[in-house]
Amino acid sequence: MDDKLPQVSVIIPVFNDLERLIVCLQALQNQSYQLTSYEVIVVDNNSTDNIREVIAEFNNVQLHSEASPGSYAARNKGITVAKGEILAFTDSDCVPNSQWIEQGVKSLKSESVDLVGGKITFLFSSQKSTAEIFDSITALQVKKNIETRQLTVTANLFAYRYVFDAIGLFDASLKSGGDFKWTKKATDAGFKLVYSPHAEILHPARNLSSLVKKGYRVGMGQLDIQLNQGISLSAILLKSLRDLLPPNPWGYWQFICKSGSDEARRRFAAIWAIAWICNIANSLGRFKSLQKEWFKIGNIS
Repeated sequence: MDDKLPQVSVIIPVFNDLERLIVCLQALQNQSYQLTSYEVIVVDNNSTDNIREVIAEFNNVQLHSEASPGSYAARNKGITVAKGEILAFTDSDCVPNSQWIEQGVKSLKSESVDLVGGKITFLFSSQKSTAEIFDSITALQVKKNIETRQLTVTANLFAYRYVFDAIGLFDASLKSGGDFKWTKKATDAGFKLVYSPHAEILHPARNLSSLVKKGYRVGMGQLDIQLNQGISLSAILLKSLRDLLPPNPWGYWQFICKSGSDEARRRFAAIWAIAWICNIANSLGRFKSLQKEWFKIGNIS
């Protein structure tokens, strides 16, 4: 990279995740990127943990607060106070590798693109659960989503500030899916997004309880995205009803085989059952949003 390094602002929303935030910040203190060329912005989203006391122990880290609930509202607050021409996003439960910032910036510059989604590698507990294996083969498929759908997640995202200036901030009303919605809006507007295997972060695989909560939250956030894609309410309802049924075992077996995970193949029955549970949680989240949408339509009429 050349001597004139662009200024980078790393934005991390947090809500009561103190222990993992400390690990994340420690990783960000040990980057190969020049320390004076980046800042770290933590945005507290109404935590009861003593975030301020922890932040004070780190150099080059500043703390801001966002009262409106939701990670996208918190990220938007970070964007408004950031000084960098490049905005880098990750989460408090993620651990960036030592070259994360350097490689993210390098991909932006060398490929002359506007956005970069980096590699996400899963961390497992000492006793790897079936739920963790399921999460690792189904969630955060960054490379696939970028190449086939031209969208990605904020767990590992680099973007020039001018993209936000052009298309606006994240949709703060969403509790989930706002990163997909925003990055798709960016690529639809002509901004170029690529995948970087070298700008890597580590992400903990979820247990079953976390998967169910995430599935419900994602389901609630999907309605807005699907309506923006022109999908009718009746079609969304029909899909939500279908997702209450068990997944096709043969189709799911093929999916697991394509994942390349021998552990997933060995635990096929349990993986299939977890997929069904997560589908149900996702559908219930969509039903909740559908209920709100119909109530809104009823009030308007």
